[in-house]
Formats: sequence, structure tokens, C-alpha cells
Amino acid sequence: MPLSALSIAPDATLTDIALPQDYRAQLLLLRNLVGGTVDAAVFHRRAYLHVHGEGAILRAPMNVAAWALASQWRGAEIPYGLYGTAVVTGPGDAGFQGLDAAMAAQVKAVCTGIHDLLVQWQTQPPADEQAARAHVLATAHYQLAAAH
Repeated sequence: MPLSALSIAPDATLTDIALPQDYRAQLLLLRNLVGGTVDAAVFHRRAYLHVHGEGAILRAPMNVAAWALASQWRGAEIPYGLYGTAVVTGPGDAGFQGLDAAMAAQVKAVCTGIHDLLVQWQTQPPADEQAARAHVLATAHYQLAAAH
């Protein structure tokens, strides 16, 4: 049975991913999903966040939802962006586990809230970057609290 993972696009839309059991197959799939070299980051003990290792250099779009989720899981605003498609899996050393239902619910809640916010900004943009960051983090915090 395939393991569950979630792919987060830069516009905060989600795609369910069937993660293979084999570690090499997992790495190949992750590389294809993020579009190149994969960096796995740990912001929560029950989830790994996989992003393109050179996303910023390649000028991939910032993934606001992944950044907000990572900041909430860390408990503080992370001082750098996450770029391009991100994939959330369960933890693992010689193969990643599937994402458990509670963690998947957190990812889905935050991404839904951030997606709605990004849509709203199409017609009502924030006043400045500081206001945008504050609004993103507040939205993610609210959505994460509601998912618990």
C-alpha cells in the first residue's frame, strides 16, 4: 500500500501524493515533484518538508503556504523563503514514512487558509511586506489552531 504525502504548489493548492515504499523510488519521485535537487527540512518531529535545494537561485516562486506552515511548526518566523513546490512526508532516515492523518489535516488547513488569502490579495493587496507577513502568519496560526 502506498504511503501518503502532500504536494504544496506555490499558489497553496494541494495534491495528494502516493509515496512508494522503496527509498530510491521515493527520492526519484520527490526530485520530480520539486523539480530538481531535494532538501529535506525538519520543522516538526512528525513531518519532513521537502523543497528544491536551489529554488531561490533558480527564481522559483516563493511558496508562502510552505513558509507559513514551517514557521508555525517551528514556533517562530523562519528568516528565509521556501521556493517552488514543496512536498510534506512523514519522517524517516532510510525511507520516508507516510504523513499521518493529524499532520495531513494541519497541512490542509494551513494551505486552505493561505490559498484563500492569496486569492483575496488579487483584489485587496496588503499595505506592505510587513503587513503581508503578519497576515500570513496570523492566518496560518488560526488555521493550525482550528485543525487541532
